[in-house]
Amino acid sequence: MKTFAGAAYRWLIALFVVCVVVQLFLAAAGAFGEKEGVDLEDQSSWDPHRTLGLVLVLLGIVLLVVCVAWGSERIWLLATFLLALLTFIQPILAGLGEDNRWVGAFHGLDAGAILLLAGWLAYRAWRRDLQPA
Repeated sequence: MKTFAGAAYRWLIALFVVCVVVQLFLAAAGAFGEKEGVDLEDQSSWDPHRTLGLVLVLLGIVLLVVCVAWGSERIWLLATFLLALLTFIQPILAGLGEDNRWVGAFHGLDAGAILLLAGWLAYRAWRRDLQPA
């Protein structure tokens, strides 16, 4: 089971990183597709970004379950932190950003932190000497 969980983790974290990069692209596409005079929450140009955000949360939950099955405590803790950034901090910053663009800018910085952490986890997972820590 641990071998399967390790392989599943390796592929899931790589998929997660790719999805975060796509999410950043969709955020830019949403920003450039905005219409004047329409509230931010009513902008349909943001729909793909919002949808992929929900997919990322689900993928993060699956990733955390796989980490627990794999048995790596350090990776499990980092995956929990990654999921917390994604599930709790991102929506709060996005909501606050509707009223204050400077606070909303931290939504983008948090996305960068998510990408860096997920990228580091993917790097560790794909190293040749992958072992549970």
